[in-house]
Amino acid sequence: MSSKKNGTAEHVRPSRATSTAALNEEMATLNQGLMSLYHASAELQFSKPLHSLLKSILRGLKSGTGISKAGVFIKDESSFSLTGCAGIGLNDKKIQEMNVLLTVEEETDLLKSCQPHVAYDEDSLAQGRLAQLFERELDLKRAEMVALEIRDRLIGLLVYEKAPTLLQKEILIIFARQAALTIENAKLFAKVEEMAIRDTLTGLYNRRYFHQILEYEINRAKRYRQPLSLIFIDLDHFKDINDQFGHSVGDQFLKQIAHKLSSLFRTTDLVARYAGDEFVAILPATAGEGAMILAKRIQEVLGDYQIMVRGRTLQVSVSIGVDTYHSNEGIGGVTLIDRADKAMYEAKAHGRNCVKSYEEIQKALA
Repeated sequence: MSSKKNGTAEHVRPSRATSTAALNEEMATLNQGLMSLYHASAELQFSKPLHSLLKSILRGLKSGTGISKAGVFIKDESSFSLTGCAGIGLNDKKIQEMNVLLTVEEETDLLKSCQPHVAYDEDSLAQGRLAQLFERELDLKRAEMVALEIRDRLIGLLVYEKAPTLLQKEILIIFARQAALTIENAKLFAKVEEMAIRDTLTGLYNRRYFHQILEYEINRAKRYRQPLSLIFIDLDHFKDINDQFGHSVGDQFLKQIAHKLSSLFRTTDLVARYAGDEFVAILPATAGEGAMILAKRIQEVLGDYQIMVRGRTLQVSVSIGVDTYHSNEGIGGVTLIDRADKAMYEAKAHGRNCVKSYEEIQKALA
């Protein structure tokens, strides 16, 4: 009896020991994954670029799950596609150059992968097609993926090469949710930042941001001994439009003018709404002659521009002042604005619908 009990005991102990060891190993892996997630989350500061934030998460993913090759793709709402953003163990340039179109059916299929109880389905239409694509483009041996979602809405996709060791699916899902939240919060942060520097009516940069950039550009012009020009634009007789048609029509008028103005400048220039019907533009590395050529073109283009309001055609004209900063001048942004503003008022004094430069005014007074 005793020997039987002993025999039974001897038979049971290894099984319990094995089970305990396996459980401890699983708990240790889970704990390591959670700690990696904690450290990755601690690095997240939304003032950082999204690419850097996702890199932090991917480093935590590698430490917590053993995945050494992974990439994050973000859903572009406008084109219904996945755009590469960041990766680890992969060629970042290749990831960022990738743009993968999705169908509605494929998006629905991908969202299933974010459920912890759903296993990776190699026979899935979306997962099968995408897996082949990612394996070919990113040189992955076996590509698997998990949807990045928030409230059943696809935010992006985590693509990874399956590690040789058994992965904790729960840990992977937690990392995916962290990545989804990071992407969503970064988008919101960028939107708030954009709202802080944009004029709410016209969409152009606002006055506060204009002043910040002007000081920066003046310092840069001084450092590199380059000219910097400023164009000050004022709409002629805008008050008459407000008086005749009301402020709502005046606002619509300003929006259309702002849109037209944006198309007339280079991508390196900065255009802002300064106040009311006044607009300003910073032209880096632009001498006075070049600024005057552009200003006259703006005056001519807007002079031919017609806006339809309530069945009536409104003609546009502008008075423009130009000033140029030279690297040997000891002036700041306020002085440059004042000089361009004086040139603009000189244009108004000469009958409006024309361009004047501060340099011309000074020569006339000499």
